[in-house]
Amino acid sequence: MKPRVKATIIKKNVSIRVAMEVIQNQTHLAPDAPGHIALATDKNNKLIGIVTDGDIRRALLRGVDMDDKVESIINLDPITFFKDLTPTEILEKTVEQIKQRSKKRLEVIITVDEQNRPYDIFTFFELWRKVEIKTRVVSIIGLGYVGLTLGLVLADSGFKVVGVDSNDKIVADLKKKKSHIHEPGINSLLSHHLNNNFFVQNKFDGNDSDVYIICVGTAVNQKGKVITKPLEESLSYLKGILKEDDLVILRSTVPVGTCRKLVIPWLEKKTKMKAGEDFHIAFAPERTSEGKALVELRSLPQIIGGYDKKSADLAVKIFNAMTNSIILVDDLEAAEMVKLLNNAYRDLVFAFANETALIFYKLNLNSYKIIAAANQGYSRSDIPQASPGVGGYCLTKDPYILLESTKKIGYQVKLPLISRKINQSMIDYVCHRTFNFIKKNNKIKNKVKIFVIGLAFKGEPETTDMRQSTSLDIIKKLHGSYNHIFAYDPLIKKTDIVKAGLKYRSLAQGFKNADCVLILNNHRSYKDFKLYDLATTMKKPGLLFDAWHIFDDLITEPIAGIQHWGI
Repeated sequence: MKPRVKATIIKKNVSIRVAMEVIQNQTHLAPDAPGHIALATDKNNKLIGIVTDGDIRRALLRGVDMDDKVESIINLDPITFFKDLTPTEILEKTVEQIKQRSKKRLEVIITVDEQNRPYDIFTFFELWRKVEIKTRVVSIIGLGYVGLTLGLVLADSGFKVVGVDSNDKIVADLKKKKSHIHEPGINSLLSHHLNNNFFVQNKFDGNDSDVYIICVGTAVNQKGKVITKPLEESLSYLKGILKEDDLVILRSTVPVGTCRKLVIPWLEKKTKMKAGEDFHIAFAPERTSEGKALVELRSLPQIIGGYDKKSADLAVKIFNAMTNSIILVDDLEAAEMVKLLNNAYRDLVFAFANETALIFYKLNLNSYKIIAAANQGYSRSDIPQASPGVGGYCLTKDPYILLESTKKIGYQVKLPLISRKINQSMIDYVCHRTFNFIKKNNKIKNKVKIFVIGLAFKGEPETTDMRQSTSLDIIKKLHGSYNHIFAYDPLIKKTDIVKAGLKYRSLAQGFKNADCVLILNNHRSYKDFKLYDLATTMKKPGLLFDAWHIFDDLITEPIAGIQHWGI
């Protein structure tokens, strides 16, 4: 029974005067109590009926005495529904009942438990607000790649959105309509919605939100252990703020069981409320690709797993506002596993392609052409092309989060860890081939110049994100032997490249007198290089290591003195 319901309870044998006092005083006991109605129950707390202040006034006008028993004026046929029905189901059934009744006036809607004891009470307006999802205010906790893109798409879908981030610089830049992440179309959305229905702040000040979506990253340390501290810190925002009927959605990638074993106990302890009764909770994994997140948020299926039916229903309504493609899974754990499954599978597939490339190298075969031939016209084969390793914030850590999920059940994950090992080995492979070229051509070690193109962890879809970039790992490994290593990326600013501890060169400067040019991601702009002109400025013999085989079809004639290699 909700506190606001307790404040309305009377027994049928009390006087009308007592009933009136309960009605007048109930908002002092529970501020969200209706303030105009009392619920009459029997000795077992089962609902008998209702009486309103209007009923009392009409009775007094008929000459009824204030000290008469209230049971004489009780409405014995209020509208009630079972408490586990969703607001949408209750609204539909309420409309049906009103149509069937001779008296069309609706005072309140009451939900009851299995024993017909009152559980909750609300007006038709309150019910409508529960169903009309865009009346909800959404807070996004964490304004990185995941949170900022989601927040802006929700704002564009009609919600009022409050974005919260502890990083003062990020908040300051966003308030100037300047996004700290590269994403096509994001600055346009930010400029349009900022301070209209999208607001940013570094703490919850005057926040009227009733939906909280947690979008902080979950890191993994060098030993593969999952670090949950950022998640726990984000939960602290909700202490003293989370109120009855609010929805919490976790969007961070976490080990299976985190919602049920960490998030819910923390919230219940700090708020003194119960999940499923007082507040709702769901898990909705982020699965967008950097570079096309704004498009994919509207087009990719959104996975929803709820603590219970009400939680799932409410989360579905939030995401349905921006996409019609919703996949509802059984529970929180199923939704948590979906994200891990997606990313572990992708890493596994990339590892298969990379291992075949290592085999083909030993056999002196061209992996690019063989994989293309294997896929062509054969629908059962979709092997990706090999790469100089698999980087990025997600694929490099999510297999370890999957491992963490299985520890307590005594199962040792095998394939994802092997995949990680293979994909990491591609860094050594690229360095090994570069070392071999330099050694074979008797180049002087302390005079060798290496130019690396492509520092973001991927080139297509394009991004400026250098987190867990294999290019940086390759540069670091090469730095152990060579001092003259320079870098360029078509999107990343020179200042950010220098800030990362690298030496920047423009394309022309980088190619000039370079012994080795390593193209390590697949940005579309590379195809516009005047490659013959650039390559002829390299030292001879020179190595053009085209990791993604971008120029295989563009180099129609050999470049004198330059060896063109790929993975």
